[in-house]
Amino acid sequence: MERRKVTFKLYPSARDAKRLTGWIRLHCELYNAALEERVDAYRKHGKSIFYCDQQNALPEIKAARPEFVELGSHALQQTLRKLDLAFQAFFRRVKAGQTPGFPRFKANKRFGGFCYPDPAGWKLMQLGGRGATIRLGSGKDAMWIRARGQHRFGDGAKSNDLTITRRNGEWFASVTLRVSENAVLRIRTADEHRGIDLGLTDWATFDNGETIANPRFVRTNLPRLVDLQRQRSRKNKGSCRYKRLGRQIASLHAHIRDVRRDFIHKQTSRLVASCSVIATEELVVSNMSRSANGTQDRPGRMVKQKASLNREILSAGFGMAHQMLAYKAVEAGTRLHLSNTRQLKPSQRCSSCWEIVPKILAHRVHECPHCGLKMQRDQNAASVVLIDAHTPGTGVAARPKPLSRKRAKLKSTTRETPATISTDV
Repeated sequence: MERRKVTFKLYPSARDAKRLTGWIRLHCELYNAALEERVDAYRKHGKSIFYCDQQNALPEIKAARPEFVELGSHALQQTLRKLDLAFQAFFRRVKAGQTPGFPRFKANKRFGGFCYPDPAGWKLMQLGGRGATIRLGSGKDAMWIRARGQHRFGDGAKSNDLTITRRNGEWFASVTLRVSENAVLRIRTADEHRGIDLGLTDWATFDNGETIANPRFVRTNLPRLVDLQRQRSRKNKGSCRYKRLGRQIASLHAHIRDVRRDFIHKQTSRLVASCSVIATEELVVSNMSRSANGTQDRPGRMVKQKASLNREILSAGFGMAHQMLAYKAVEAGTRLHLSNTRQLKPSQRCSSCWEIVPKILAHRVHECPHCGLKMQRDQNAASVVLIDAHTPGTGVAARPKPLSRKRAKLKSTTRETPATISTDV
């Protein structure tokens, strides 16, 4: 069985929305109380309290606070488990020598939501098309909430867990489904081999010269975003107008996020449906978008320019594109090849003679002094990673004749999706 997640937008009535808000407040209260118990026990008595200890105390809590009963035992346990995971991550970072980040108390308005870790206490009913209904609780006190959304896995999909979240005044339900391996397969309509270079001038450039334009999601909405932020800066912090503008800013950010995700979903689905081999380079977006501020002793250079470049890199969503390509390639039986960027150097290597041709970022045309190849820079990089996909590290087999002199072969460390059977009929 495979697991896939689908998100529904909820449309609760005013009464149900108020009730859901109260449930989130109670889950937040439980989380903070459990955190305070752990901190006080260690500070006063040097004793560590674990998840099992706090879970066993839930019956006493529900007896003293009857309002916790309707939340469900499993949902309350999941909130305690969420705190336990936060502590596990804290101790892991301490051992690794990283910035620890001790678990913090959460405000009610910043507590995202709650989770049902198994099918008990709720039910999803798909009504056909994009309509659905989600039932929370049981009996006469159950909530029936209208939802919008659908999935492609058919009636055989079984619900596994449910997460209710609240974002900018709107409600969402993320449902994890257990589906059969045949249900997740995607139909591939062609067997093309494509090398892709992701960039900012064009969002994607292929080895055959085709390009996908960069929508520049943030830049398009930046004037409106700047205007809202300037208006909010003139308001008294905490006032009604300050909060209203804050909601408008959050809504605009949510719009940018949704448009970007929709664009990347469509492009990656189109790619895996038409390609049997997809080659690209493995990008570490956190390194690419690193700040240029530097330190007090060694301040950075061109900080504003690098900040603008970082904004464009993050706006393009390269990391999201790699994640989507990875799981969709498995579903379509497509081989995804990620070349090691540091070893292969696709932007600097010539796709014809395999020599290194140093270039700065401003040089958009590849001109090789060794073989005379002249090609658009991103197209050349896409051709290099495609050659590496067929002959990792060298690409000798893709050239019509061997090189004139010997050269040490690069051993490119690559990461590929598992080989699967094509679903072509």
